[in-house]
Order: sequence, then structure tokens, then C-alpha cells
Amino acid sequence: MVNMGLSDLVLVSPACDVQDAQAQGFAARAKHMLQKARIVDSVARALDGCVATFAASAKGGMYRRQAAVPLAEGSDLAIQKTAGGRVAVAFGPEDRGLVMSELLEFDRVVEIPADPAYPVLNLAAATTIACYELRQASLRAAGRPPLEGGDEPLATDDRKRILFRKLFDALDGVGFFGGQQNPDHLKYALRRVLGRIEMSVNEADIFIGMAQQIRWYVDHPPKRDATEGRGAG
Repeated sequence: MVNMGLSDLVLVSPACDVQDAQAQGFAARAKHMLQKARIVDSVARALDGCVATFAASAKGGMYRRQAAVPLAEGSDLAIQKTAGGRVAVAFGPEDRGLVMSELLEFDRVVEIPADPAYPVLNLAAATTIACYELRQASLRAAGRPPLEGGDEPLATDDRKRILFRKLFDALDGVGFFGGQQNPDHLKYALRRVLGRIEMSVNEADIFIGMAQQIRWYVDHPPKRDATEGRGAG
């Protein structure tokens, strides 16, 4: 939860003391999350005050399966609902998950689309995936890229023209196009390969620098020692 920016942990009738030294040890740097967790004695109490509630379940059954939505879709719905108040996403105990009587307490059921041959994930894995999807949904809703820096400006056509002019000149200098009946065919192929990339300004500059260095090396070959290549006497 801490990794993905979530902070409101509610535990329903936990089987052990959350302040126990072993529990605190497992929490590691998220210890503060465990220390401030709210403890309640029923699912209904946990959901009190929520404007929307989602239950994670991998169990089959026709009605349960028909009511379920994929986790990614449910995460988008959950984030939308936070505009009106608190939203809950709940998981059952490790050994049995949420039973039908508990699922009836929730508005929607969300499901991780795992392989049907073994769709049940352990609690830690399921929670991690759910928190990740909620994080992604939150970023989408805020209009932010999934990763900071993902909005780096793209190279414009004039910049790419400089790149290809220098790159083709450098490759010609090392003889890459030598012996070709029509060098333009190779140039076209290279242009298409690099054209499929959403190249940023910085990435274009890296390619331009590489091409310039190749050309410089062609024009300033290293001096060879006069004795280099001679066999032993």
C-alpha cells in the first residue's frame, strides 16, 4: 500500500496482534501503516461511511462470475467514485478468501484475470496487484504519465532530418552503403526503423552525436605505427 500511495488500512478481526514485534518486523519500512491501522469487528463496520465498495474474489460460480469486472476496470471505477467520498477495496483471509455472505456486503466484485488453470493468488500477491492497478488508475485520472519524465518532448521533423543526414553521411564514410546497387533502399529501411520510434529530443541528440563521432573518426583515422603488421625477423 505504501509503495502505491495508499494509506487507509482497515483490518477486520485480525487473528493476531498487529502491534506484535513479528508483525512490525514484517512491515519493515511500512511499519507506520500497521501502527495506525483501524481494527473493526465486522465487514459492515469496515465499510461504514464508504460511497462505493469493491470485493476482490477469484472464486467461481455463475452469479459471482457474471457480477465480476476485471481489476483494471474496477480500479478506474473506484478512483472515479472517490470524488464522492471514501471507497473500499477488500480482500478475504489467506485461507478462504471472501465467502458469499461477505460478498453480498459489496457493490462490485473485482477479479484479477489470472490463468483459469490456477486463478487463485495468495493474499500478498493479490493485494500488490490491486494496489498497482489503483495507482495506475489514479495517475490516469489525474492526467499524469505512469512514470515521471514520460512527457519528455518528442523530436520534431527538422531535428530528425539533421539526424538522418548526419547518420547516412557517417555510414557512407565507413563504407556501409558500398556495393549496394541502390543505397537508397537501405536508407529507406533505416529511416522506417527509426521512424517507428517515438524519439525524444534527447534521444535524437544522442544519435546525432554518435553519427558525428563516426564521421570524425573516418576523417581522422588513428595513425598506425610504422612497424605495425611486420612479422618477426
